[in-house]
Amino acid sequence: MLNAKNTFKYAPIALLLIAGGLQAKTINKEFTVANDGLLKIATDVGAIDIDTHAKETVLVAVTITGSNEDDMEVSFNNSDENVSIKGDFDRSSFGFGNNHIRVTYKVTVPENYNLNLDTSGGSIEIENLKGKVDAHTSGGSITLEDMVGDVDIKTSGGSLDLDNIIGKIDAKTSGGSITLKLPTNPTKDSSVKTSGGSITAYLAKDVAVNLSAKTSGGRVSSEFAVNGTTKKRSIIGTINGGGPELVLKTSGGSVRIKEI
Repeated sequence: MLNAKNTFKYAPIALLLIAGGLQAKTINKEFTVANDGLLKIATDVGAIDIDTHAKETVLVAVTITGSNEDDMEVSFNNSDENVSIKGDFDRSSFGFGNNHIRVTYKVTVPENYNLNLDTSGGSIEIENLKGKVDAHTSGGSITLEDMVGDVDIKTSGGSLDLDNIIGKIDAKTSGGSITLKLPTNPTKDSSVKTSGGSITAYLAKDVAVNLSAKTSGGRVSSEFAVNGTTKKRSIIGTINGGGPELVLKTSGGSVRIKEI
C-alpha cells in the first residue's frame, strides 16, 4: 500500500538533483486494467519499484536524469487488463564526458496482478503483491516482500532479499548474498542459489521441509534438528518430518539456517 515511507522514498534524490542543478525528466501515465492482468517492463537501463493499491489501475512514474536523458525513449502499450512498458537507450552517443543517465520506474498496480520485469541495469523492488513474478536484472539487487504467488527471479550482479513469500520460489544470483525469510510453513518448493555469496535462511519454528543445503566454499549450519546427513559443507535431510523441498546452494560462501 502507498504510505509515508513510499511518499518520501525518493526525496533525498530529488534534493540532490536540485542542489546539483539537474532537472529530472518525468513521464506519468495511468491505465485502467483488471485484476490478474500482466505488467511487462523491458528496459535497457533503470531501477524498478513496484507497489500495490486497492484499485484497478496501473500508475506509472518514470524519472530520467543525466546528460544523456534525451537518448532514453520510453513507450507504453495498454491492451485490456495488460500494460507493457519498453525503455530504449540510444548508446550511439554514449561516450566520454557525456555518459550519465539515471532512470527509475515507480509503478503501482492492483493487489492481484502479475509481473514480467527485465532491466539491463538497475535494482528491482516489489511489495504487497498477489500474483506471479518473473524478474531479471543484469546489474542490481532484487527485493521481494509480503507476496503471495510463484516467483522466478535472477540477477547477474546483486543480492537477493526475499521476505514472507507464500508460493514457489526459484531464485538465483551470480554475484551476491541471499537472505530468505519464511515466517510461515511453505506449501511449495523453494530453491535459492548463488555463485558468489552467503545464504541466510530464517525459518518458522514449526517449519516442515526436505532440506538440501550445500556450499563449495564455506560451512553449513542449522539451528534446527535435521534427520539426515550433516557434514561441514552440506546438510541433507528432513526438518519436523519433512515437506516441500528447500534447496540452499552456494559456490562461494556459507549457508546458515536460523529460527525466526
